[in-house]
Amino acid sequence: MALTNYSELQTALADWLNRADLDQKIPDFIALAESTLNDVLRSADMVASTTTAITSGRAALPADALEIVYAQVASNEDEPLEQIAPQQLTMLRRTRTRDAGNPRFYAIVGRQLVVTPTPSGSLSLDLDYYQRIPPLASNSTNWLLTDAPHIYLYTSLLHSSPFLMDDARYQVFNNTVSQQVMAAVKSQQTLSY
Repeated sequence: MALTNYSELQTALADWLNRADLDQKIPDFIALAESTLNDVLRSADMVASTTTAITSGRAALPADALEIVYAQVASNEDEPLEQIAPQQLTMLRRTRTRDAGNPRFYAIVGRQLVVTPTPSGSLSLDLDYYQRIPPLASNSTNWLLTDAPHIYLYTSLLHSSPFLMDDARYQVFNNTVSQQVMAAVKSQQTLSY
C-alpha cells in the first residue's frame, strides 16, 4: 500500500480502522495528528527563512512559526540576536538599553518578536524558524508524508482511538508514535551534529 498523498493516507486509515462509516472523521484524525506532530517534532525539513521589518521595536512572527532557530539584524550578519525571557527584556530596557541602538536581544511576546535596544531607524530581521507541517488537507502531500508515512499513519490512528472508545488501541498507538517520533528526533540530532 502506497502512502504518497492525502487521498492514499485516508484510504489506508479506513483500511486499518476496518470501518466504512468513518469517511467524514478521517480528515479530523489527520488534522489532529498534524497538530500533535507540530508540538513534538522538530526536523531540518521544518526550517524556513524569512526577513521581517522591525517597527517600534517589534516584528511580527510568521503565521506558521513554531519556534525561532536563529535571528539577526539583516544589515549586521556578524551579530546574531540572543533570545531572552520577556521579563529579562523588560529589565534590560529599564537598566541598560534605554537608548536606541542596534538590537542585541529579543523575546517572544505573543506572536511578536520584541527587540532591545529599540532601533532608531528602520531595520529588518533575518529569521530562521521551525514552521508548521504543511497540512495535507490543502497540500495533497508534504515532506513528512514523503519521508515518514508511518508517523502520519500511526499518529492519525492514535487520534481515532478516543473517538472509537478503544482504550487498548490508544495505548498501543501512543507507544508506537512515541517511539517513532523519538527515532525521528534522534535521527535529526545525529544529522545536526
